[in-house]
Amino acid sequence: MRALIIGVGQCGTKIADLFSLVDFEALAVNTSRGDLDYLKHIPPERRILIGESLTGGKGVNANPLLGREAMRRDLPLVMRKVGSIIGYEDVDIFFLTFGFGGGTGAGGTPVLAEALKEEYPDSLVVAVGALPLKEEGIRPTINAAITIDKLSKIADSIIAIDNNKLKETGDDISRAYERINYTVVERIASLLALVDVPGEQTLDASDLKFVLKAFGSFATIGYSKAEANKVKSLSRLILKSFESEGLYLNANIESALYGLVAIHGPPELLKAKDIFEALDYLTNKIRGKQIFRGFYPDPREREVEVVTLLSGIYESDSIEEIILTAKEYARAFMNAKEEAETKKEELLKGLPDFDDVYPAPEDGDIRLEDVFNAIDKDVPDIKKLRRKS
Repeated sequence: MRALIIGVGQCGTKIADLFSLVDFEALAVNTSRGDLDYLKHIPPERRILIGESLTGGKGVNANPLLGREAMRRDLPLVMRKVGSIIGYEDVDIFFLTFGFGGGTGAGGTPVLAEALKEEYPDSLVVAVGALPLKEEGIRPTINAAITIDKLSKIADSIIAIDNNKLKETGDDISRAYERINYTVVERIASLLALVDVPGEQTLDASDLKFVLKAFGSFATIGYSKAEANKVKSLSRLILKSFESEGLYLNANIESALYGLVAIHGPPELLKAKDIFEALDYLTNKIRGKQIFRGFYPDPREREVEVVTLLSGIYESDSIEEIILTAKEYARAFMNAKEEAETKKEELLKGLPDFDDVYPAPEDGDIRLEDVFNAIDKDVPDIKKLRRKS
């Protein structure tokens, strides 16, 4: 199958850059020239600066209105570049990577997603976005909530990454962000690598597209891997894949409508009893009771890898907290704004206008303008005074 990764904004282009490192087709779109120049793996001809007339190439300072306008103004440029990359071959899935709390990503991604859906109706558009940290405050939280709402009406699925999980690691901040970005790429790339590959039971592109075409709901990808000689229970390893954090999103997997499991490893370890025991458990656990599966025995492998995709998720603590907090922030802000307007009106109430205080000038009255002109006429020229001295 064919996927095109399009990174939007600082966060999104960094993730897209890692996809390019592992040989995926990738495109970077941003309002900041400096952020585009920072990328290491996406070639310069696939980096697009948008909104330069608005920002001078210096970004939008987390303002999604500017991000949206920048994408709208230069959308024809972006779509032409997408078309030149695609050529005459179909793309099965567009993955749009971005940050929910930023300006370029939050404002521009829904605009691009809508254009891609219209231009390529047979392709899926999947949003892959990072949720902001709680400590980032009101603006990123509101940006995230509004962007979730917009994308839920456009994208086929939303894969959300909760950056609040960063605080649970002992890494420095740069390393912590890097770890999450690598996790995103590793899991999505591992899943795509097993699609349309011959196996004992093969997952094809239509299976993956069916699972991801989930009405703008959320999806999450679980992953587990172990050296073959250390696997004591394949069933337990499979269970671990979809009981793990799955791209660091706190979600109720029981609310999922669809599931997909791909298992890759040495033939002697892929025992039917263990596999079907785990898959039966997962089928009974999720609400939709629909599981697609792929088994890939490979005698060259010395590890067992399990990738699990769950979609159609409508219950997530990570998402609910963002939405509820944003509503609270927005309500408090609107109340404060209304209170300030009321106080201003009360303070200024009863002030007369200039017309009420000063008589209107009549013909023949001396005007201030005439006074100033007369003063200017009498002021000596400084250059002439210097020549005399």
